[in-house]
Amino acid sequence: MEAYAPLEAGDPQRIGPYRLAGRLGGGGMGQVFLASPPGGRAVAVKVVRAGLAEDAGFRRRFVREVEAARRVSGPFTAAVVDADPDGTPPWLATEYVPGLSLKAAIDAHGALPDGTVRSLGAALAEALESVHAAGVVHRDLKPSNVLLAADGPRLIDFGIALASESTRLTVTGAMVGTPGFMSPEQLRGGAVGPASDVFALGAVLAYAATGAGPFGGGSVHALNYRVVHGDPDLAGVPSGLADVVARCLDKDPGRRPTVPGLVGELGRASRTWPRDGAGWLPEPLTAEITRIVPAPPAAPTAPDAAPTAVRTAPYPGPPTGPSPRRGGRWLTQRRVLPGLAAVTVVVTVATTLVLTAGEPDADRTDRAAEPSPPVLKQLWSYGAQPNWTPVVEGGTVYFGEGDGIVHAVDARTGDGLWKRDRAWGSGNSLFLSGSRIYASGYTDSSLDGEHGRVWALDAGSGRRLWEYPVRAMLLGEVLSGRRLYFYYRGSDDWRSSVDALDTATGKKLWSHEAAVVWEMTAHGDVVYYVASSKEKPSPQLQALNARTGRPLWKAPFAEDVHARPASLTVLGGVLYAVGENGAVSAHDPGDGRRLWSSPTGLRDLDDSASPAVADGFVYVGGNNAQEDQGQVFAIDAKTGAVKWRSDVPPLSSSPTISAGTVYISTNSGELHLLNADDGTSLGKVRLANDRAPNAVVSDGVVYFGAGDGHLRAAAITR
Repeated sequence: MEAYAPLEAGDPQRIGPYRLAGRLGGGGMGQVFLASPPGGRAVAVKVVRAGLAEDAGFRRRFVREVEAARRVSGPFTAAVVDADPDGTPPWLATEYVPGLSLKAAIDAHGALPDGTVRSLGAALAEALESVHAAGVVHRDLKPSNVLLAADGPRLIDFGIALASESTRLTVTGAMVGTPGFMSPEQLRGGAVGPASDVFALGAVLAYAATGAGPFGGGSVHALNYRVVHGDPDLAGVPSGLADVVARCLDKDPGRRPTVPGLVGELGRASRTWPRDGAGWLPEPLTAEITRIVPAPPAAPTAPDAAPTAVRTAPYPGPPTGPSPRRGGRWLTQRRVLPGLAAVTVVVTVATTLVLTAGEPDADRTDRAAEPSPPVLKQLWSYGAQPNWTPVVEGGTVYFGEGDGIVHAVDARTGDGLWKRDRAWGSGNSLFLSGSRIYASGYTDSSLDGEHGRVWALDAGSGRRLWEYPVRAMLLGEVLSGRRLYFYYRGSDDWRSSVDALDTATGKKLWSHEAAVVWEMTAHGDVVYYVASSKEKPSPQLQALNARTGRPLWKAPFAEDVHARPASLTVLGGVLYAVGENGAVSAHDPGDGRRLWSSPTGLRDLDDSASPAVADGFVYVGGNNAQEDQGQVFAIDAKTGAVKWRSDVPPLSSSPTISAGTVYISTNSGELHLLNADDGTSLGKVRLANDRAPNAVVSDGVVYFGAGDGHLRAAAITR
């Protein structure tokens, strides 16, 4: 199996003493290449992008971070072998270790057996011991930063670690970490130390043992809230490990076990590990990993203008991520909470662009009657990686990158129009309405206890217009007319606040105290939300006067929403809702009266649940966790009768309908096309390997990020 993509036009041929052979991946800090040193083993070379390399402050921080990374050594970490932080451009080289990330392995093969999880836990504890001994706190231990190699696991990516002596390779205000694996103190903006890595280790071991995070899925806001206030679900963790994992996940960092204590409790893996690692992984995983070896680097050749396909086995990912927002054209809300995309110390398997037509269904016998598969023709590539789904409006593509950077790109040519650095701190959501971009995100604890902020940017220039501080973690936002609404919860778990801001000035117009709000939308002069209380756990649909914040009415909402939010949207004068149990319902927006309800059986809706309405039908997609597949439904908007259902791989976004075609983006990197009339497949194309491609379709063109450091545009033809 090839594990890297060819070099592209404009890529360097050499960095320092290393001859570059191909692309391994990229992120907000730069591009990662596979390279060959003279007479040595293959290495991964991270090259810092030009914009950061020109920042003198960044260079100083990069020097300190490289020094910290050099101090990390151990049998279960990936070593830094060379670096030139003063070079033009700066770069860092680490050992190349062929293997699968823990996330990719779980996605492809399911939960790991008890013995493998125990071995993994012992090795990771020893790896953290090495990291902490170097005076570094990792801060982003997660399944994608754990590499499973044939000779044992590796803890990777110290580029977003912070040295204990306040060495910070981030912008002030950015939150480093991944939802579901960040500790409660990270989410609260408190002090972060080795105990935070212990919390993440507990979450990773629960994930390895069960195939799911201990705090479930759903929106980023809801997931973070459960980490801070909820109990972990350890039902599938083997009894011998459950106690260790539970203690690691204690809310109080002072009550968690220490890393040396865990090494003693789990065993020092380096003393007992087989020399070749034989037998530590299940056979299917071992066979998969042994095929991931880089081809001998060949002499560089001039790359084609368009990227060459790199074929790697797809690993359908578990459906995770926040619910898409309504009331504006959303640019972001992807499954990770963006902090700085920082220096990657090792990259393992390439995440590369694959522009290939989908294969027809092998079970179909009448191939002559099948429609021609869709084909992608690349139009342009822009050198920045969208962390979330872009938005196309008025001939411009807007998207958010790591580091809180917002880009505006000409949709026709791919030329950059403007870029706003550090526009929104550690961004959490970003959307467009009219001539403005609105964003919300997290800040740090230095801002007098503030935990969040809302920003407004000029869509034409990227200029910041205003910002509004919030003393709580935002849980949801929606825009309607001249008002921006958001809700959050304070110290009382059973109370929420719904606030309204004037979009012209950023000033607060009103605030409404409510029970636990699960989801919210707005239309015209009404704000709608679903809430439940400790005294009345059955959820209710409620409405507020958008101008004053005063209550208008309450109506029963029978769908359960206790574990994750419902989905609400107003389309065509009807309020549609998708409950946690998968039932799609229509309500009169004047009084909340239910017009009809249609069950779908979906249980794991996540960020694919928002309905779309076109030509008299409601289209909704979701994932069935029990069958590990996605489904798309077309429902009559007047009666609630199901017109058709189509089975697809697990979805990563809501259905998009355009010119009689339903477009479905999947977790495994594919874009599926369905006939809107009957749900039959019109084929598929692959946009990315082993990841959701952050794709949006507009006028027959798909704009997407495939994990290779670029935004790409490609025409879809059939």
